[in-house]
Amino acid sequence: MKTYKKLSITLLLMSITFFACSTDDDENDNTIEPPISCENATNFIFEEKDGLVVAEFESINNINDWNNENSVAGFSGTSYLVWKGDQFLNAPGNGLLTYNINITTTGTYRFIWRSRITNGTSGSEHNDSWLRFPDASAFFGQRNESIVYPGDTGQTPNPNGSSKDGWFKIYKSGPADQWKWQASTSDNDAHDIFVTFDTPGTYMMEVSARSSFHALDRFVLFTENVSLSDATSETAELSEINCN
Repeated sequence: MKTYKKLSITLLLMSITFFACSTDDDENDNTIEPPISCENATNFIFEEKDGLVVAEFESINNINDWNNENSVAGFSGTSYLVWKGDQFLNAPGNGLLTYNINITTTGTYRFIWRSRITNGTSGSEHNDSWLRFPDASAFFGQRNESIVYPGDTGQTPNPNGSSKDGWFKIYKSGPADQWKWQASTSDNDAHDIFVTFDTPGTYMMEVSARSSFHALDRFVLFTENVSLSDATSETAELSEINCN
């Protein structure tokens, strides 16, 4: 009798273990790992679709000393990034954020981000970060017929104010206590930002810290076939993210 009971208990435990393992295997077979699980951050790619890229700043693996926060109301997505370290007013490349973007629709895209000042009440302080597209066919600011290029690229004219090593200082203006869609360069002569991709492929977008307490929420890239209102809409579909 004792032997029979021991055997029954052993078989029962084996059955439970087998069922649990089988269930885990089934779940693994049917679960798509989220993009955040990419082991190599360089393989984290945002997919352009029909001339539009929409992405949350916080959706990459390595935020490199930026703070991921959700305390300031009005952000989109799950949170936003804010720089709370030293200021790098003339030294781009610190606190580097990298976004790889796969372009299938070639041409010129406008770039714009949604940002906010999170310290003080001045609309002209803590209001900017650095931006660079190092391998794009062209990267420039434009206001009507006026075009400016980043400093140290061999192209002129360059914007008023800071610009170095192919980086633009990108700022927002207006009230400090509001999230705003704006990406301007050239002090007191605001130029919108444009990027040209001549061939399909994966391109790098880099952001780095400039002013402390500048918060970044979302960015978009869009061709002339997409309206500004559609690109920046709260209901705009986020770009697919792949791990390649």
